[in-house]
Amino acid sequence: MRNSETAESGDTRGTSLSGLATPVDADGLPRRLLTTYEVAEFVGCHEETVRRAYLRGLLVSQRFGVRCRRFRREDVLDWIGRGAPTMARVRAERSSRSAAARGERGF
Repeated sequence: MRNSETAESGDTRGTSLSGLATPVDADGLPRRLLTTYEVAEFVGCHEETVRRAYLRGLLVSQRFGVRCRRFRREDVLDWIGRGAPTMARVRAERSSRSAAARGERGF
């Protein structure tokens, strides 16, 4: 495989949202369809969490080809608003659970 073929593949794991040349709105998401990796990076969760969300119907996706999925920025923001597992939310839940556990033990 030549280097030019590698660069044109659909693998986006080596890229980040900050290095893309597409226009970005104030919410931090580019104005184009997003890959699973980009949604996971923005939300702060694992790619598998994003896949599970669209398989369960929690996140709307558009299918391209056999295995490729893309997400509209409005759908991603809606998913976050409805309770997507963002890192801030996960940390808050963990700290509240640990505080409750410490309170029950009498520490």
